[in-house]
Amino acid sequence: MALHVRHPVWLSTAPGHAAWAFATLFFIESIARASVATVLPLHAYALFKDKGAVSLAYTGVALFALGFSFLIPHMIRHFSRRWSYTIGAASVAICGLLLATDTVSGQVGAMFARTFGAATLNITLNLYIMDYIQKADLVRSEPLRYGVSTLAWMAAPLAGVALYQHFGVWAAAILPLFGAAVLVAVFWYLRMSEKGPIRPGKSLPANPFVSVGRFVAQPRLRLAWLIAFSRSAFWVTFFVYVPILMVEGGLGPFAGGIAIAAGNAMLFNNLFVTRWARRFSLRWMLVLAFGVSAVFTTLTGLLGVGNAMLAGVAIVAAAFFVSMMDGLGPIPFLRSVRAHERPQMTTVYRTYLDASELLPPLVYFFAFKAFGFSGAFYVLAALLTATGVAVWAYLPRRL
Repeated sequence: MALHVRHPVWLSTAPGHAAWAFATLFFIESIARASVATVLPLHAYALFKDKGAVSLAYTGVALFALGFSFLIPHMIRHFSRRWSYTIGAASVAICGLLLATDTVSGQVGAMFARTFGAATLNITLNLYIMDYIQKADLVRSEPLRYGVSTLAWMAAPLAGVALYQHFGVWAAAILPLFGAAVLVAVFWYLRMSEKGPIRPGKSLPANPFVSVGRFVAQPRLRLAWLIAFSRSAFWVTFFVYVPILMVEGGLGPFAGGIAIAAGNAMLFNNLFVTRWARRFSLRWMLVLAFGVSAVFTTLTGLLGVGNAMLAGVAIVAAAFFVSMMDGLGPIPFLRSVRAHERPQMTTVYRTYLDASELLPPLVYFFAFKAFGFSGAFYVLAALLTATGVAVWAYLPRRL
C-alpha cells in the first residue's frame, strides 16, 4: 500500500522528536478521555442513586471490556496499527455520543466505549513507542509523556464538570468528540510507519488467551503488571469515588472536579522524576511512591465523609506520589518484554487497565458494607503497601 511507504513527519528526523511526538498524541488523547473522567461517575451516581450500583456498573463494563481487549492484536493484524489507533479514537468519540443520550443504557455504553477506546489507543501507542524509543531513553521519554499530559488532566475534568453542571450532560459530551477528532488529524499527519517486528499479517496465536500463560511464566512481566495494576487501581478509585466523596460530604459536584484537577496537577512531577530516578534508582523511587501514597490513602479513609475537605487534601497528596509511577511505572515492562512477543505481551500487560476497573469496584462493594465509604480507601492502601513490598523484594536493582 502507498500509505506504508510515506515517511513519518517528526519521527524520522531526530530521536528526540519521537518522544515529543508521542507526548503530543498522549496529550490530545488525555483531553478526550479526561473531559468525561469526572462526569461519568457523577452522572452514573445521578442515574443509579447509589454508590454500590455505580461500583457494580463499573465492574460489569470492565469485565466485558476485558474479553474484548484480547481481540485487539488480531484487529491490529487485520487492519494495521494506524487503522486500529483510529478505531480507538473513534470509540472515544462514540463515548461522547452515547453519554449525550442521558439514559442508563447510554451511560453504560459510554463507559464501555471509553474503556475499549483507551485499551486500543494504549496498545497501539505502546507498540509505536517500542519501535521508535530506545530502551535506554525510556526513563526520559515516559516521564515527558505523562508530564506533558498534566495540563490536559488538570483542565479537562474541570471543564467537563462545569459544562455538566451548567448546561447538562450533552454539553460535556462534546469534549470527547472534539478531542478524538483532533487526535485522529494529528496522528495521520505524523504518518508513523508500520516498522519493527509488529506488522499487519504477522502470525498470532489462534487463541488470544494462550499469551496469558507465556506472560505469567515471566517473573519480571508479572511484577510489571502488578505495578501497573496498583497505580491504575489508585486512579480508578480517585476518579470514581473522590467526586462521590465530595458530594456525600456536602461539598457538591464542582468540589469533586476541583479535587480531580488538583490530583491530576500532581502529574507535573513527571518532569522531574527522570533526574530523581537516575540519582536514587528506579527501585527506590517506586518503593517510596507506593509507601507514602499508602499512608495518605489510609489517612483519607480515616477522615472519611465527615471531614470531606481534609480527606480530599489527603488523597491529592497521595496522588503526588502515585503520579511518579505514571512516568516510571511502565519502564519495567518496556525494558523486559521481548521484541518478537510485543503485540501479545502488550495485550496481556494492558489488562491491568481492565482489571483495575473490574476488581477494586467489586471489592469496594463489599468493603462499603463492612467499613462504610472509608472501606474503599483502606483496601486501596493495603494494595499499595503490598505492591511496594513486592517491588522492594523482586525488582532488579539494575533494571
